[in-house]
Amino acid sequence: MRNRKFSTWQHFENFGMKWIGATIVFIVPLLLFEKFVKEVPPSTELPILIVLELIAILLVLYWMNKSGELDWNRNIEKEIKSGQAEVISIKTETVVKRKDPKDFGSGFYLKIDDSKTLYLQGQYYDELQYSRRFPNSDFSIVRSKQTGEMIDIKAAGKYLKPIRKIEPFTKEQYESGMIHYDGEILEIAIDEIK
Repeated sequence: MRNRKFSTWQHFENFGMKWIGATIVFIVPLLLFEKFVKEVPPSTELPILIVLELIAILLVLYWMNKSGELDWNRNIEKEIKSGQAEVISIKTETVVKRKDPKDFGSGFYLKIDDSKTLYLQGQYYDELQYSRRFPNSDFSIVRSKQTGEMIDIKAAGKYLKPIRKIEPFTKEQYESGMIHYDGEILEIAIDEIK
């Protein structure tokens, strides 16, 4: 799983994709004007394009700031330092995998003790599983206390192969709410999960 903090490349990529989108939105009307109404001379077109690009860049920066993308890493660090994030450390030797029905990510049941099981689900766990770092015999999850969103996961033990795989939740189970949620601690032994 990737860390929930954005790398420099992810910031650049997010900015770049939004900038390209804004540029297209601003340039298409100019191109349509030139094609169907009147041709614009290059000496006029260049200053217009420069101004439009500056507006696109400022708009993208405003958009990213308003949505919290620019301060994301700073806010994550603040949550951790101020105690608004919780760290859950888990040591286990038994894992059961629930298949992914609709691209929500696979679910994993991890034995806490003889009568308790932790359920974790999400695409980020699939990403870790592909690299054989999850499920793991000893790991810690850092997540927001306010939203429950995972911030980071650190694997310290060895990869655990699930002892069995079970079918995804059915449509009826979803509709009735008889499903398990990411981070839920179940008062049931792992052997009883079906």
